[in-house]
Amino acid sequence: MIKCPVCAGGSSVIWRERQHRLYRCRKCRIVFLHPVPKNSSAIYNEDYFRKWYIGYYPQRKAYIEKLFSGIEQYAGTKGKMLDVGCGAGILLDVAKESGWEVFGQDVSSFAVDYCRGKGLEVYACSLTELNLPENSFDLITMFDVIAHLGDPVSYLKSCTRLLKPGGYLAIKTPYHPPSLFLLANLLSFTGKSRSLLHVPAQIFHFDRSSLENINLSSGYRLFNLMKIKDFYSLQSVNFFHIIIKCFKNEYSLLTVWMKA
Repeated sequence: MIKCPVCAGGSSVIWRERQHRLYRCRKCRIVFLHPVPKNSSAIYNEDYFRKWYIGYYPQRKAYIEKLFSGIEQYAGTKGKMLDVGCGAGILLDVAKESGWEVFGQDVSSFAVDYCRGKGLEVYACSLTELNLPENSFDLITMFDVIAHLGDPVSYLKSCTRLLKPGGYLAIKTPYHPPSLFLLANLLSFTGKSRSLLHVPAQIFHFDRSSLENINLSSGYRLFNLMKIKDFYSLQSVNFFHIIIKCFKNEYSLLTVWMKA
């Protein structure tokens, strides 16, 4: 039996294609990839950021501005913000222009150098290795990161340590409901259904209940959990995606938590 890497509960296979398997935890309901491919983070190189982020900077910035304005309604007074997995720094740019004192973190050397080239302060290490005082930030954001982490619970514990009491944690991640895995199973014969699930890049898959069960400490209050339209780039269009678009729209979940 494969144990859930989040809560150690039992699990069952819900999708398979070639060597890839996805399991759903029977306890916390999170879906996870097992085994996790070695060097799965290697895809986040210069080509990846230039193709999917820098190449769509104006469009992505407009999308992020709308999301961030909603988060600011909860956060209130502007202060120090940390963006976990900051990538090309688009969210940092938006927050800085809005009056926040911004800091980023990323493990990609290209992303760190690119952000520093824009004058942004970015830490080049895993969040769990970030040696900063407790209660350092008023707001921590984690956009499209938690699903790609080998150990998301350790990152969340680091966020708890770094976030001030009364501070806010905002998490955005792709929305993968049970119906999506049903569709992926129906299309597994094509050998391409893993692209529908972003496998193997995406290790964890969330719906509303599993995101609420991601083991945040009892000291958090969930302010909002909303389903939002995801950013869609024209470069992702091919024949397979055109067919998929006939069946589904792509959404993310955005949660806002307050630390007591």
